Amino acid sequence: MAKRILDVFKLESYGRRNLYKSIFFALFFIWLSFSVEAYNQGQVAVTLMLFIAVASIVLLTGLSGQISLGQGALMAIGGYGSALLIVNQNFPIWAALIGSIVIAFVSGLILGIISARLSGPYLAGTTLVIALAIPTIANRFESVLAGNIGFMVDFKSPPAWVTQIFGELGYEHWQVIATLPFATLTFFFISNILKSRTGRSWKALRDNETAAALLGVKIGNTKVFVFAISSAFAGLAGALYGLRGIVGPSVYAVSLSLSLLTAAILGGVRSIFGALLGTVIIVFLPDWIHDVVKALELSEQISNFLPAFFAGVLLVLTVVLNPGGVASNLHHHKKKTGQ
Repeated sequence: MAKRILDVFKLESYGRRNLYKSIFFALFFIWLSFSVEAYNQGQVAVTLMLFIAVASIVLLTGLSGQISLGQGALMAIGGYGSALLIVNQNFPIWAALIGSIVIAFVSGLILGIISARLSGPYLAGTTLVIALAIPTIANRFESVLAGNIGFMVDFKSPPAWVTQIFGELGYEHWQVIATLPFATLTFFFISNILKSRTGRSWKALRDNETAAALLGVKIGNTKVFVFAISSAFAGLAGALYGLRGIVGPSVYAVSLSLSLLTAAILGGVRSIFGALLGTVIIVFLPDWIHDVVKALELSEQISNFLPAFFAGVLLVLTVVLNPGGVASNLHHHKKKTGQ
């Protein structure tokens, strides 16, 4: 298992290219965070957090073909794990975030073993049930998980060395800077795994399990391993997402899982760039629509209804007309131009 993870970080030719892309990714978001106001900085921070979660779907669904409708539940596992470590054990935030990765990985390993024989709608249905169960679990173990109220946690103030580098930061700006290293590592890791030998074995599993088995891929073990790795990324995203202020059932509602899957499909479920593009769409779409509604002077009821409506329309159009998502169009254009 460790060998498969280390294989991803070998800086072969594609690894070096992905390292440069990751550096550009980080520099771009640093520049962007200094170029916008506080409200938009908050949106950028949410984009980076949810990008990690959508990237976990690229691993699970795009690479190995396993469909999850409950990625928000895996985010909740990471969020609650980190909150319990911070509130009950007085862990520093960085240690709690590492803890959330470990907790989500182990949880994904257990869930992966349980669901290893499931596929298609059966696996999707199982993960959806888990997502729907989050409020019930939180209330059933209220003394531990704080029920519907949840835990109050946040990023706190930036340490002195951060302000020495970036200057004084507002709270939303600090969220961007704190989240960016994790998003950049996610971008680098998944960009590499898409091109690595490990990634190719996962693609073989996605395309044809029988053929993959004949090539020596251990189907059950690989499914469990991919589920666990995907869960670790989702758990990290959930921990970061909860640090905006609260970890509770309302933060990880089933609608979050559906939004993440929508983002993955819109952007391109087999592409790390697609994960980023899809996340940008679902985060900024409500504001774009609000601006249009305001310009047209439509009612507030219509304004509240339109984001979900347009997201649904975009999802249907993407599935029917462009199953590969926005990223596939960019990839085909790049091949045509010979770049």
